[in-house]
Amino acid sequence: MENQIQFGKHTIDFELKYATRKTLGIKVNPDTSVLVTAPQDLSIDKINEVVRKKAMWILNQKSYFLEMNPIDNEIIIKTGYSVHYLGRRYKLAIEVNNKEEVAYKGNHFLITAKKKERAEKVFKEWLKHRSMQKIIEFSKPLIGKFAAVHQVPDEITFQEMPTRWGSCTVKNKLIFNPRLIHTPKRCIEYVIMHELCHLVHKHHNKDFFNLLTQMMPDWEKRKAKLDNFY
Repeated sequence: MENQIQFGKHTIDFELKYATRKTLGIKVNPDTSVLVTAPQDLSIDKINEVVRKKAMWILNQKSYFLEMNPIDNEIIIKTGYSVHYLGRRYKLAIEVNNKEEVAYKGNHFLITAKKKERAEKVFKEWLKHRSMQKIIEFSKPLIGKFAAVHQVPDEITFQEMPTRWGSCTVKNKLIFNPRLIHTPKRCIEYVIMHELCHLVHKHHNKDFFNLLTQMMPDWEKRKAKLDNFY
């Protein structure tokens, strides 16, 4: 049977099963679904009470599995195909020209290259540079807001990561995945603030989520949009 509890602003849905056992078990699956297996004589009120006590652990497990989801966004650079840029879809057009560049107008990207075979390299190099430029641009006001309360890093870096949008190292180095350029601005801002909060709290514990909520009250909506973008 389906059930749910409320934990602060979080609603935790879970599947409840009864079994011949003495203790209640809670499992968070890789798809972030939650399974609760309870003794047959345990009341629903007691089950909800135990789940609520384990709510932070459940949220931490959900967050862990979401961060480990592979980022599958391979793009095909051919005329007529399309690519996401800041959440919007743009159609691609390729032209042969001595001047290699990328321009966009309306909902189209025009890629010019000396040879058609070079179009993919030209576009991906432009996209990576644009990603770094935009992430730095979006991060400035967020870092300014964060710096009013906490210490912030001097710089941010970029690295392709197969399963993460961003990372904060033990030495407080912030790393962002250039593939963020495909997602909406609000999603990018969420990832930036998420990693800034890891400068203060390394783990996804109650203090981390409290700080994230304080700095970005609508982070859950932004995260949900990012998780469901592809």
